[in-house]
Amino acid sequence: MHCTKAGFVPGARGRARTFMHHAALFVIAAGLAIGAASAAVPDAVTPDGGQYYGPLVDSKLQGKGKIRWTNGNTYDGNFEKGLFSGNGEMHFEKGSKYKGDFVNGRFQGKGRFDLAGGEYYAGEFSSNEFTGYGVHQGKNGVRQAGTFKKWQLEGPGRLSDAAGNTYEGIFTDGKLNQPGRYISKDGGRYEGDFKDGKLDGMGIYRSADGDEYKGSFAHNRYNGGGILTYASPQKDGHSKDIGIWSYGTLVDEAADRQSEANVETALYGQRALLDKTFATIAPHAPGKINLYLLAVAGDGSQEVFRRETAFVRAQFDRDFGTQGRSMVLVNSRNTVAEQPMATVTSIRESLNAIAAKMDKENDILFLYLSSHGSQSHELSLAQNGMTLRNLEAKELAKLLAATGIRWKVVVVSACYAGGFIDPLKDAHTMVIAAARRDRTSFGCADDNDFTYFGRAFFQKSVPASASFSEAFDKAKALVTAWEADDTQLKDEDGEILHSEPQMYHNAAIDAYLKKWRAQATAPTTHAAQAK
Repeated sequence: MHCTKAGFVPGARGRARTFMHHAALFVIAAGLAIGAASAAVPDAVTPDGGQYYGPLVDSKLQGKGKIRWTNGNTYDGNFEKGLFSGNGEMHFEKGSKYKGDFVNGRFQGKGRFDLAGGEYYAGEFSSNEFTGYGVHQGKNGVRQAGTFKKWQLEGPGRLSDAAGNTYEGIFTDGKLNQPGRYISKDGGRYEGDFKDGKLDGMGIYRSADGDEYKGSFAHNRYNGGGILTYASPQKDGHSKDIGIWSYGTLVDEAADRQSEANVETALYGQRALLDKTFATIAPHAPGKINLYLLAVAGDGSQEVFRRETAFVRAQFDRDFGTQGRSMVLVNSRNTVAEQPMATVTSIRESLNAIAAKMDKENDILFLYLSSHGSQSHELSLAQNGMTLRNLEAKELAKLLAATGIRWKVVVVSACYAGGFIDPLKDAHTMVIAAARRDRTSFGCADDNDFTYFGRAFFQKSVPASASFSEAFDKAKALVTAWEADDTQLKDEDGEILHSEPQMYHNAAIDAYLKKWRAQATAPTTHAAQAK
């Protein structure tokens, strides 16, 4: 998931720009078909079918003329011995155009190349390439000025992104890779080393609020030795943080010691915690469809996942009658001695323990997983100080199939969660994902109570909806609106790659959930009978 962490310099992002070579080379060879001198008839036809209107010398295009091709390309300007030479203007079929100097049929000298959407390159060209000093204005407000080589900044230059941030220095392949300067839209300033367009190395950053950090950076974050001096004393009175930083966070030696203690606690206590939890799971209550909840907070590096699963469990126990039939697996720096951890093994054993207590043909399992996710569609399982194996989408599918549980609702709140849908879906399973299989989701800051999707679905939409599918539709609209309003999510072009939550469901699971919902909200004496 996308995270906004302490020590992150706002607006600083890597610059990677690939430019298509839009300019086509048209060299006019000998062998022209000479026509009659009439306004309606071309003076010559080029070997590639272009109709030429203008003077000829020794059967070659010479002087000021124009060519029209059947694909819509046109050229108006000077010719020398059959080649574009001197000043001219070339229009291409898809709307782009070049106006400027030509030499031997190529863009050469001063000129301007315009593309659709207001994008253009203006400055020096060489052998059909934008090479030399010039300006590139992007479609979405990105502006670059300086020395270019083959359409990219190369050497001294300045880049202003759509958000209003500015980068100055020596560019390589369109990115800052040497000492330079960064000025954020809110007034923050950085001077120091860059690598691949990011703050990386030694430097000084002064925020708009007056805070100043001197030290080492990596990937736009404080990383390594450094001193952060605050413009105003903090709540506890201190005005400086000095020490080793790890990606924006000052390393806390006490926290490291606690992490080591957690490892030992887990080694000796987790088995007992897991068995104790299994013993509290209530068996199937006859005469109705029972809902069982398993909630998993996968990544212990950020507390938002723990808070979110705690909310979901309390909500389902209160509103959907899962009390005694719900459990959570949590990776957190605060709960190792109190709650079972989330590992591939504990997830497998928990699914099997729940399956052993429920009516696998008629009861419903609601599985909620909240964590970071990867492009290879793995759910992060991480506990500070421990190395845990991540849960792959295909492995989760096997674990669920092995339980024999028929009716299931699986909600995955993680980046790239859409990649879990195909492995998990079947005729009796609803699968909800916080993001498309190739998109990130947002809101996983350590101090947040919810991720964007968790808040939208569970807190805002489920209580006001008659079904999980209705809640999903409402949540998707909320997430899209929140993402559009969050300026920190915009890239250098001012665009947002929305998470685009996904859902798989069918008539069978919808009908069965409707039947459960009806008996879950009806008076106990009128509960619907499971068939």
